[in-house]
Amino acid sequence: MSSRPLRILLPLVLCFAAPALARDDAPIAPADMRRHIEILASDAFEGRAPGTPGETRTTAYIVDQFRQRGLEPAGDNGSWFQAVPLVERTTQSHEVAFTANGRSIDFDQADIALQGREAEERIADAPVIFAGHGVRVPERGIDQIAGTDVRGAVVIILLDPPQVPGFPSLSDRVKAMADAGAAAVIALGGPDLPWADVQRFYHYPATKLATQDVPPIIGAMPLAAAEHLIGQAGGHLDRLLNDQPGTTFHAVTLPLRATLHVTTQIHAYSTNNVVGRIRGTGAGANGESLLYLAHWDHLGLCRPEGAAHRICNGAVDNASGVAMMIEIAGRLAGQPRPARDILFLATTSEEKGLLGAEYFATHPVVPIRSIVAAINMDTVAIAPAGAPVAEIGRGFPPLDSIISQTIVAAGRNIDGDDDVESLAQRQDGWALARAGVPSVMIGGGLGDPARLGAFLRDVYHSPADQVGPSLELDGAAEDANLLVAIGRRLADPATYQRPARNNEEPAQ
Repeated sequence: MSSRPLRILLPLVLCFAAPALARDDAPIAPADMRRHIEILASDAFEGRAPGTPGETRTTAYIVDQFRQRGLEPAGDNGSWFQAVPLVERTTQSHEVAFTANGRSIDFDQADIALQGREAEERIADAPVIFAGHGVRVPERGIDQIAGTDVRGAVVIILLDPPQVPGFPSLSDRVKAMADAGAAAVIALGGPDLPWADVQRFYHYPATKLATQDVPPIIGAMPLAAAEHLIGQAGGHLDRLLNDQPGTTFHAVTLPLRATLHVTTQIHAYSTNNVVGRIRGTGAGANGESLLYLAHWDHLGLCRPEGAAHRICNGAVDNASGVAMMIEIAGRLAGQPRPARDILFLATTSEEKGLLGAEYFATHPVVPIRSIVAAINMDTVAIAPAGAPVAEIGRGFPPLDSIISQTIVAAGRNIDGDDDVESLAQRQDGWALARAGVPSVMIGGGLGDPARLGAFLRDVYHSPADQVGPSLELDGAAEDANLLVAIGRRLADPATYQRPARNNEEPAQ
């Protein structure tokens, strides 16, 4: 693998190695997928980082493959692209001071990590409020800042969530505080969270959607530092944590005031999702769509200049998922048109926090309620043919039933445990699920915890993830053909109706 900059013209890449189209009725073969992976994970694509020449080559390749297979563009203004605005922030400096009753409190600057929304943020003499976990879920009768005005305040929340299914993520809780007007949100990390890692994280570039609501300042602090700080002001962190049990907790205004000054380097840029469509017949479909998605991005140049292996090519993660999606699109486009539309979404910036999928979920190209199901494909080339099929996202009986029936009809075994659900929030389908779309990942790789664990431990996010004999393309092709069969059934409203979620009425 070369670490030298590559200046290969995109047309030459496409013309030199464009895969030949398979017959419409031919099963997806390992060789079909290998041809795409070899291109997408080549050094010419420089690791497919958003906002780089690697993105331009990658998205142009996907568009070319979609077009060859007869898809139509479904992005912005009739194009293939959905622009996704991002902001990268890197902390430059911070300074914080606390007082209690006008008296300065001793505080070590190394015991806090902060980042600003804008290049310079100042907060002067703000009240400090402890808000528990910062949870606001009114439909469950939980609002931990009810009756407390947090506007302009420095709000402290607990970072680590309890082991409760569906508990809001840290980003959701920070957003809830920002929406309520908090000037800063500081998360308290427990003793199991290495503080040096947190400090490094805040000084690395952090990327978020430009549309995402964030408070002027976000940050973190060790639990022990907060205990010392509150103690100096005459308070007791233990009492704050234990005096109000569970869902009855309400925010407490601390005997503290805070002044914060943060400088941050800001880099705003735009990247792209790629969106194609197979137009359905519309017969009884009521404008509904089935969605397949796979993230195209990876880590780019992930090692310092001069390193022997500088490019993280991302062959398995996730050139393999994109290859699968392209071949599925070709098979479904070559068959008689289904009643429902079928959308194919190649997402950007999954590696930065599911950002492309989140943007699509909040800015969908079709009404989000019209998407009857989403099938995500990620890290698919790790298990051999014949592996039991596992599923992330079970819990919608009409969808689960069709998936199970199709697996059995294909002669495959079902892995019935829920071990892989621990990965649910680490894949793009999670962003769609949060928006109310029944979203699943299905495959043999998910049903082989040992192989998946070995990949995540030894290869994941490293230069070792490249094209080679370790690619399990027989299993990936087998899974791809299974997803074609599942998609045909889900695209037929006579076979499958979108299940209700939460308090929704069932789809008619």
